[in-house]
Amino acid sequence: MLDIHSHILPKMDDGSRSVEMSLEMLRLSKQQGVDKIISTSHFYADVESPSSFRERRAHAREKLESALTGSEPEILYGAEVLYYPGISHSEEIAGLAIKGTSLILIEMPFIAWQESIFDELLSFQYNYRLHIILAHVERYQQLQKKNVYRDLFDKPFYFQCNAEAFTDRRSRKIALELLDSGLLHFLGTDCHNITNRAPNMAEAKKVIEKKFSRGAWEELAEESEYLLENHRI
Repeated sequence: MLDIHSHILPKMDDGSRSVEMSLEMLRLSKQQGVDKIISTSHFYADVESPSSFRERRAHAREKLESALTGSEPEILYGAEVLYYPGISHSEEIAGLAIKGTSLILIEMPFIAWQESIFDELLSFQYNYRLHIILAHVERYQQLQKKNVYRDLFDKPFYFQCNAEAFTDRRSRKIALELLDSGLLHFLGTDCHNITNRAPNMAEAKKVIEKKFSRGAWEELAEESEYLLENHRI
């Protein structure tokens, strides 16, 4: 299974605090059936430049990879980029796509959205030939007008839910509806540590298989892997 959203790099953001914690997060992920994991450390354009972020990421990556044993899931590197006005004209942001692919994980702002946000994201995709994955889409429903949130899924984006969305009663309904409607493309743990935000892919799997079938889980796993491979560059 592919985990498209994680914070496993040590001391990059509010995720892993040490190499040891990162290794334990990777061990837990592997134990739960994850064989490929995308490191998506937070990127905030008002805090640092893309070049500074990449330098920090390279340093954290070097530290982590020097401690790997070879039994961990395969790691690819990207970022969780918080949307900001002007992103469609920021060529450097394109460099934060998942390494070796045209996929980029975007976190939407936690405000009521205007159509201008979608226009800018569409321009961003077009300008830099990228494909946007919107992170944890289940989190935004309560902040949006019903028609705005509904219309989101008509946009040419990919959609990611957190594994927790399937176990949390506040988000389970929308997560199951997205999966049932074929609108869910990727699942991520959004893991940050080994305590309150630990890898939890197995919990989502259990809920999905109980509600639908083992085949539904396998289909999601296969689609996410296919999309990743199909967008290799």
